[in-house]
Amino acid sequence: MNILLIHSDQHRYDCVAAHGQRDIQTPNLDRLCAEGTTFSRAYSTIPICTPARASLLTGAWPTTHGSFSIPTSELNRAARPELPTLFPLLKEQGYRTGWVGKYHRELECDEPGAPEGVDAFVPLWHYGKMCEREGIPAAPTTHGLFGDENTTQSPDQSSIAWQADNVIRLLGDGSSEQPQIVRWDPPEPHLPCRPTSEFAGRYDAAAIPPWSSFPDSLEDKPGILRRQREIWGLNDWTWDDWAPLVRLYYGMITEMDHHIGRVLDHLEATGQADDTLVIYSTDHGDFMGGHGLMDKHFSFYDDIARIPLVIRAPGQLEPGRTSEAFASGSIDIARTILEAAGVEAPESFVGQDLVALAAGQATPRTYAYAQYFGTESGAYSCRMIRDARYKFVYHPVGDCHEFYDLETDPGELDNKIDDPALAPEIKRLKAQIYDEMKAAGDRLACGWTEIELKGEPNLAKKLGI
Repeated sequence: MNILLIHSDQHRYDCVAAHGQRDIQTPNLDRLCAEGTTFSRAYSTIPICTPARASLLTGAWPTTHGSFSIPTSELNRAARPELPTLFPLLKEQGYRTGWVGKYHRELECDEPGAPEGVDAFVPLWHYGKMCEREGIPAAPTTHGLFGDENTTQSPDQSSIAWQADNVIRLLGDGSSEQPQIVRWDPPEPHLPCRPTSEFAGRYDAAAIPPWSSFPDSLEDKPGILRRQREIWGLNDWTWDDWAPLVRLYYGMITEMDHHIGRVLDHLEATGQADDTLVIYSTDHGDFMGGHGLMDKHFSFYDDIARIPLVIRAPGQLEPGRTSEAFASGSIDIARTILEAAGVEAPESFVGQDLVALAAGQATPRTYAYAQYFGTESGAYSCRMIRDARYKFVYHPVGDCHEFYDLETDPGELDNKIDDPALAPEIKRLKAQIYDEMKAAGDRLACGWTEIELKGEPNLAKKLGI
């Protein structure tokens, strides 16, 4: 079985048209959903780039692999080198391995190569060199992280087009007898979004409705979120301010989808589609105005924690299905790839096989659990748990915790952490998140947090003081 993993960056769950929530053009991801299985309750293992990608390579929770944040943060470190990783395991099984696009220093190397089990790596900086050689102008950067319409490049000159060209090249013509995995990591639609005019022009900012999480006063929410809004200068922004940015975000997703379609068409044209497991997902979502915030960080709102996750497994799964099983993106994808390749998973690969989950051949999780440790703005530990209805977010170093009824408040606007009517549910999920942390080898599950989460006596009471 060949494997194609398309793993984008910062793609919201609701920004796939087939998920039925937004009027966005994603015909090729919709096609993948129609031909495969989409997971409606997939959550990021950790909603920040580098550690999520380290979990994808190691199959382990961040508290096991030790990569907690991005390289420019005070928490920077790569995954522990002694852990087994995905590509060497596949090489041992006889796979040819290729990787195109983003690498975020999740391993202790400048670029992955033969020592990391990667036969061919095509880094993003090669695109810049190609543009220099061929005289292709750079995309506009006038508005920095807030993004710009790419008016200087044609669609076939863009970075995402170049990436797809290289993915198609690595996939080859289907004549090889050797099994292969090609991993494509578009850095899109991560900010700053710079879609070419052909795709940005498909959307009218005035016609884009607000997210269900907008507006949010952030009252009774952790203070760190209000500080983030202040740092970005967003306090007075209305939806009229946000909609032009969302237009660029939509345009970038649609442009990425177009090139995903080119890759899927290539599999069909070369006769590889029926023997290729295709997985599409992302590391985390994007606020893009949700809760009046930019980027991600310091929370687990569905804007950033819930992710698209679609698999097409020819001959193994019925097409057009939606699975409500809880999935943990990075660690489950890693385990699924090993299972598809016939590789016995090391103990550190703790995820579940998505094919088995989708087929009803594995016991689904009762809860989704995720971790977070901070970013360039500082270290900040928090954890999330959710069940079929409720979500609890533990902020051990923040000024308040969060609890949401997702059935009545899908936008997570009303923090119910102090609602006496929900006290039994809050108590239950507090205890359960402690158990989930313990099971994941999370050192935050300790005697100190047990007092708060499990209702254990405080130290003075334990000592009779």
